[in-house]
Amino acid sequence: MKKILLIEDEPVLVDLFKDKFSKEGFDIITAFDSESGLQVARIEKPDLIILDILLPTRNGIDLLKKLRVEKEISKTPVLVYSCLDAPDIKNDALKLGVIEYLLKTKYTPDQLVEKIKEYLNKPQVRNDEVF
Repeated sequence: MKKILLIEDEPVLVDLFKDKFSKEGFDIITAFDSESGLQVARIEKPDLIILDILLPTRNGIDLLKKLRVEKEISKTPVLVYSCLDAPDIKNDALKLGVIEYLLKTKYTPDQLVEKIKEYLNKPQVRNDEVF
């Protein structure tokens, strides 16, 4: 069973995705902020991380930077799913190796589930290998 870490601070979205991913046969774990997201990633070593950029205390870009220096989880694929549509933030995320930057306003939860299934069922290819 593939393990997905969802780092999202909106409880309604967390509940929705926990239900959807569980029904699709994924093991879904959650964190509501960057600090707990990093701790959960260290402990659980997920197959994929879904990351919101706008999080309490520290944003998702800060978390990505920390993930990329953690030896055991530095290569974990990260997909950004955020409402923040800022080209500079998107470029920063892509430079940090996210597999895709998706806007919440353009992808339904069902479409996100399909994207995740695609990524977890194909060989892992990141958009860069600069680490």
